[in-house]
Amino acid sequence: MDEKKLRGAGEIVYRILTWVFMGTAFLLLMPVFSVLGGVLLPEPLYWLGFIIVPVFYFSLLYCGFKSRIRKDIIVDPVRNSRVQSVLIWCGAAQFVFAIFEIVAAKWQINYFFGFDTDYFLLVLLLVAAILTGIFLPFKKHAKGMNFAADGIISGVIINLLVWAFNPVTYDYQGEKLPANYKMPASMQTRFFPDGAYNFEVNGQSMAFANSAEWSCNVSEKDFEIFRKKHGYNFVLNRTDVNEDSNIGPLHYSDDTWPKPYYFYNNRHANGGGLTLRYSVPEQKLYGRYSNR
Repeated sequence: MDEKKLRGAGEIVYRILTWVFMGTAFLLLMPVFSVLGGVLLPEPLYWLGFIIVPVFYFSLLYCGFKSRIRKDIIVDPVRNSRVQSVLIWCGAAQFVFAIFEIVAAKWQINYFFGFDTDYFLLVLLLVAAILTGIFLPFKKHAKGMNFAADGIISGVIINLLVWAFNPVTYDYQGEKLPANYKMPASMQTRFFPDGAYNFEVNGQSMAFANSAEWSCNVSEKDFEIFRKKHGYNFVLNRTDVNEDSNIGPLHYSDDTWPKPYYFYNNRHANGGGLTLRYSVPEQKLYGRYSNR
């Protein structure tokens, strides 16, 4: 491809990214100004603020965006700008990461073999963005730094929203937990004894909410080591379990539970906490946890 065609292709990519960045910034600001509009106007007109103020603001913003696009010409004399290019591609990398996080959470994609964090991918994307900006830079534009700021700030906000509202599921059934199982290692240590097998786990993590329900087979010897290691004060053959309304899925009638069994319940005022039951005849540990 000759230099003229390469320059034309680069300009198309640049324009696409700038419109994506501006459009995203536009949408992210909309709820902010809708709320401000409702707060600024007194009753009974406050509801108009949710409409009038955002429409007025975004009309001005749209005109500003169009003006910025028109003024975003290639600087004369024409030359490459690696700084602008790296920043723009770093913004694009954050968008790609957010999309991947949403898709991966929905389809339960195991991102990395043996790695315990998704953010390894973000590092790879940012490295790729930096290398692309250095070796395939865009031409320097008059408003390039403005668009780069739009992309980076919007990308950070989108990833924070994805982290807060896109749940990571712990659902799993299998003989052994996989090396890249999504539940944090600290939770696995607290919930699953060494030597456990035949896992059935349901649960999810979203923002500051974390919950899980599970069962797994474990020998009495490994169970004893587990409860002593964590200081869990189990009660043997407890018969008043139905008096505790916070037990949730472990509130079956005592008559239906094979005996003997060990029971541990540490619920908090906010409804969160940990409940465990170990069935001796089944050689099976049942658990329920939530942090709120």
